[in-house]
Amino acid sequence: MALVAEDYSFPYTQVGGFMYEFCAKGGHVVQKFWVPLGTKDYSAVVSGIPADIDALYVALGGADAINFLSQYQAAGGKAPMVGGSITVDQTVLGAKAEIPEEYIIGTPSAGPIADSNDEPAWLAFVKAYQDAWPADQRLPSPSLFAHAYYIETKAALLALKEVNGDLSGGQKKFMEALSKLKFDTPTGPVSLDANRNAIANQYVTIVAKKDDGTLYNKVQSVTKNVDQTLGLGRDNALFAKPVGRDFPDCP
Repeated sequence: MALVAEDYSFPYTQVGGFMYEFCAKGGHVVQKFWVPLGTKDYSAVVSGIPADIDALYVALGGADAINFLSQYQAAGGKAPMVGGSITVDQTVLGAKAEIPEEYIIGTPSAGPIADSNDEPAWLAFVKAYQDAWPADQRLPSPSLFAHAYYIETKAALLALKEVNGDLSGGQKKFMEALSKLKFDTPTGPVSLDANRNAIANQYVTIVAKKDDGTLYNKVQSVTKNVDQTLGLGRDNALFAKPVGRDFPDCP
């Protein structure tokens, strides 16, 4: 495989999460392209992608994803894609800009939401989102970002209630309350681990197309209560140093 990702901490972590298991299974990432946020011209990246790779991992969001995917297809790129969560989020799938639908349909991905989730809590969240905005001013379904901001705001409000709004002493009581929170969200329970990283459900999805032409993420499976070690355990050698441009690596 080769990968194309934005050059900052979030894609480092997402790429790392993919590569931990991909490399452990004997996979090889033969080339990495780290690009600045807001890149418009991907010609150098597209021309540098090896022709004989089996697949391409892409962790680009918003306009970056749309620009790359459009230019890659226009150049005749055909390697199947594995998408980072932000690459196949509704901010891309529901964008009014032209995206290469036939290329992106069938793309596997994983992340904290899935558009076709049929759990009542998710359906209620989708309805509340859709009711809040006219159809021409919103995405077909809540984006990963809408979901995250909702959870983060709810956590802050719950913690503030727990401490009766007391933010004195450098917000010590407030931060302690946040660290101990466990509450239900539109996608299941969420809490924080010892490093204050989220423990939450994660969905494996593929991009599909509805009869009305809407692109969406279709649930393939859900893994409950995933923490930052991805089930590998904190003592695993993979966690000996932080993820980054050069780690993990399996050329």
